[in-house]
Amino acid sequence: MWEKPKTPEEAKALAAGPAGVEFEKFPLKFAMPAYFGARPQPGKPVTVNSGTASLIRISGQPYALTCSHVLEGYRQRLAEGECIFQLGNCELNPVAQLKAEDKGLDYALIGLTEAQVKEIAKPGGPFDGTCFYEVGQWPPGEVKEGDFVAFGGFPGALRKAASFDELSFGSFSSGASRVTSAHEDHLVSQFEREFWVTHGHEAVPESIGGMSGGPVFAIRISAETEILTYEFVGHITEIHESYELLYVRLARTLPF
Repeated sequence: MWEKPKTPEEAKALAAGPAGVEFEKFPLKFAMPAYFGARPQPGKPVTVNSGTASLIRISGQPYALTCSHVLEGYRQRLAEGECIFQLGNCELNPVAQLKAEDKGLDYALIGLTEAQVKEIAKPGGPFDGTCFYEVGQWPPGEVKEGDFVAFGGFPGALRKAASFDELSFGSFSSGASRVTSAHEDHLVSQFEREFWVTHGHEAVPESIGGMSGGPVFAIRISAETEILTYEFVGHITEIHESYELLYVRLARTLPF
């Protein structure tokens, strides 16, 4: 039986065990780097900006959900000259495929084709194993203060240029972060580095900026079956690193 931790120390102990490893892996299955910049050319350094996209399906339709401010960064780069946009291995025009955007709520919902779904994570490629989360009930269930969420994304600090036309994206995720305040359209989770437990091979970056758009899942436990499940509840809009605050826009704000 899984019991919700009551203190940060209990949460750290849980994260250090096998359950913590699985919690951390889960959100990254549905996350993808969203990056943009000039088309790579030999002899020129790679200059890109990047965020993260949540990969979801609603009523069978695949979408990439990211932040409006990520898309606005692409628009600004495009206005300055040639700029391409990619989700994983797939180059696309996010503005042409935009289904909904709200700058105030900071979301941008990009519709995808099934061909693009296959291109985003080619078998045998660096993003092989990435999935699209099938959203069940709509709107998603309520998230309350004291609940735990799992989240993940691709910090810019872990992005490396392997060659003029090849990038490597390191990932960061948290398997159990306590919700410290819940509101109608967003929630906040405060986390402290002293309670972080690392399972991966990459060093924890000093800055985890670049995770905007990353998926956030509420950790649910059935009172009847005691089975632990995840529910997609929103995406990361901001990480205030000075106060170690994670801001999440709730998926219920999307126009469905």
